[in-house]
Amino acid sequence: MMIEADLLLLFSKINCARVGNGYAPHKPILLLLALEKILNNHANYFFFADFDHDLKRLLEKYGSNNASNTRNEPFWRLKNDGIWDIQAPTYLLSQISTPTPAQLIEEKVVSIFKSEIFDALAQNPDLIKKLADQLLNQFVDQTLQITLLADAAPSIKLLDRQYWWVSQNQTYKQEVPGNFMWSPKTNRDGGSNPSYNFMTQMRPGDVVFSFADTFIKAIGVVTHEAVSSVKPDFGSAGANWLNDGWLVDVAFEELNTAAFKPSEYMDLLAPTLPGQYSPIRANGMGNQIYLAQVPEAMAAALLSLAGPIGQAAVMDLSECVEYDTPVKADDIESEIEMRTDIGETQKIQIITSRRGQGVFKANVRLVESYCRVTKVANPKHLIASHIKPWSKSTDTEKLSGYNGLLLSPHIDHLFDKGFISFEGNGSLILSSYLDKSVLDKWRIDKNIYVGNFRSEQQKFLEYHRDVVLA
Repeated sequence: MMIEADLLLLFSKINCARVGNGYAPHKPILLLLALEKILNNHANYFFFADFDHDLKRLLEKYGSNNASNTRNEPFWRLKNDGIWDIQAPTYLLSQISTPTPAQLIEEKVVSIFKSEIFDALAQNPDLIKKLADQLLNQFVDQTLQITLLADAAPSIKLLDRQYWWVSQNQTYKQEVPGNFMWSPKTNRDGGSNPSYNFMTQMRPGDVVFSFADTFIKAIGVVTHEAVSSVKPDFGSAGANWLNDGWLVDVAFEELNTAAFKPSEYMDLLAPTLPGQYSPIRANGMGNQIYLAQVPEAMAAALLSLAGPIGQAAVMDLSECVEYDTPVKADDIESEIEMRTDIGETQKIQIITSRRGQGVFKANVRLVESYCRVTKVANPKHLIASHIKPWSKSTDTEKLSGYNGLLLSPHIDHLFDKGFISFEGNGSLILSSYLDKSVLDKWRIDKNIYVGNFRSEQQKFLEYHRDVVLA
């Protein structure tokens, strides 16, 4: 069997074509796809057809124009790098040019890793992760590495998944239905708090166990990492916290009948507690801590106690994770960054509110829980849409949850462009400019009643009806 150092060296020497100051992504993407399959117990027998769809999709996303047209090249040429061998008809092996994608599929061409390479990988998930990281660090632009790994090899991405325990006695009713977590950055006196600092270490894909009223009541999966945030509108909860904090997007699912009291299972949990900053003591009593990282063994024990419901929740919620590529600031956001009348946190919040993110989205979720037209509640499929347009709103209005609705993308389009609006009593208003056939094709009931709006939402809806509605 090949030793780890030799394998890492071999992969570092693959002949990767240069493109400008970087590298063509063909071989790194193909190898990530192959490593993902090995991690998921694929046999050492890979048809080109196994890769074709994903290879084309990813090259169109991460490669230069027409990069997907040459997706046959890495599959064929990795044999020259000593990574794998090719089984193909003699006429293909003897021709000078690389077979086309169609030929590779029609002739059922197969790649087979060198046996010593495959055996080393099949028995060592940690080595698979090291090779994936090396490929990304060596051949992929840093800004794209996380996104590409998640797109090409989601199981490998989750090998570095972390586990967290959050104590939400004060804010459970806001944070769990709202699908977010928030903490101040420091203690009231400005002192550092490890529990708050942990917020910046949470990463998309991490699992969160929500503890409230002595129960683990919900499980979540982090969907976006921490951003600076003013405090969401918690009402009286957290009144003594400083206003400047961290906000993390988390897709939560309540356990309901599967909720359990950790204190009743300390024989199982006590041996797995972290040595430092433990959220709970060996006697079952909780510690005064908002957020704590828990070891994998403790997470496994908690998941076993949550049973099939908890384990299914982690699988389902993991599909909500989106690894966004960095967004470049446009002229409007650059102007915000130049402002001197507000602090850095406020700048970030105003910018993220424009994108329907950050504390604005959290505040909207404290008011709205689903799209009023489609009834879709999964946060992955909803947009936090301003009622009074962002460009016409004051700084306060830009962040107000009452100035927002959670809308399915096609409903957001109609609302944002002024083709529909709502009466305060929940009646749907249609613009005279709306192509009425759209309602039938999108299965929108023109007589739908979406429910009453709160009084605080009424002024924003009035503006929308008077100014935005076409």
